[in-house]
Amino acid sequence: MNKLTLALVLGTGVSLSMAVTTSAVANPMEADKPLPTVPQNQTLPTTEMTAATFNSLFKPIEGLGVLENSYQLLGDSVSGTVRSQVFEGYGAAVGKYAYAYQVSVASPTTGGTAGAGHVDSLSYRFNDTPEMTSFVSTKGVPQDVYGYTVSGGAIGGLLGPAKDGELLQKPASLSWISNKVNGALRVHFVDPDTKTPPLDAGSTSAALVVISDAPLPEPSAPKTEFVNLQSDRPTTNLTAVYAASGGNIDAVPIPEPSTVLAWTGMIGALALVRRVRKNRPTA
Repeated sequence: MNKLTLALVLGTGVSLSMAVTTSAVANPMEADKPLPTVPQNQTLPTTEMTAATFNSLFKPIEGLGVLENSYQLLGDSVSGTVRSQVFEGYGAAVGKYAYAYQVSVASPTTGGTAGAGHVDSLSYRFNDTPEMTSFVSTKGVPQDVYGYTVSGGAIGGLLGPAKDGELLQKPASLSWISNKVNGALRVHFVDPDTKTPPLDAGSTSAALVVISDAPLPEPSAPKTEFVNLQSDRPTTNLTAVYAASGGNIDAVPIPEPSTVLAWTGMIGALALVRRVRKNRPTA
């Protein structure tokens, strides 16, 4: 950048970094490629959905069953399984796809030789920004969420409670990590704040559902991605799940704390201005 360009940049109030970024993408061959950004990690709001409600909105894609893969923790034979399945929406959910996930941890009697294991969380690439939907209402008010935990029964090839009254452990939280180029989902089972334990030996999680509007890459052939499981021991094999691909990768529109604070400040300032105007003596 020569002195004249630098002077113009400083004189017009445009930052130097902005000028350098603009110059870096001036090549028309690169202009249509998204640039990686610092990954954003967002906690997504979720709510509970009954199996009956889910089955009234989504049905398994014909010819595509549940994908079930085992995982092994170091020193074990089979430590548990990860299940995933893709469902197609109809009625109020037409045009959308539900990606469902479920984790099981083997019991000590059927698990590995090193004893009982547990799962703290799992993450995997999901290349479509989760769709915000409001299929569930609370006291008549639709809940805008990005994920659902299914209760009360089975969906597709995923497991429901083994007996009446049994509650499968719900994931503690769901995170979305994105950098404009790739996206990933992280399912947390542990939450120290609420004293939620990990998914322990002999346990199966409730199904977690994420909604996508990205079309399947091929008819009845969604993409698979490898899973990263977190525990007290590393895994020794690769485990895959179904995942969306080819969609838009961006942050979800959830107000961040700084945004909330900014709006609070603006509302306070407007209230102060109105108060001053109201109390100002008239001429």
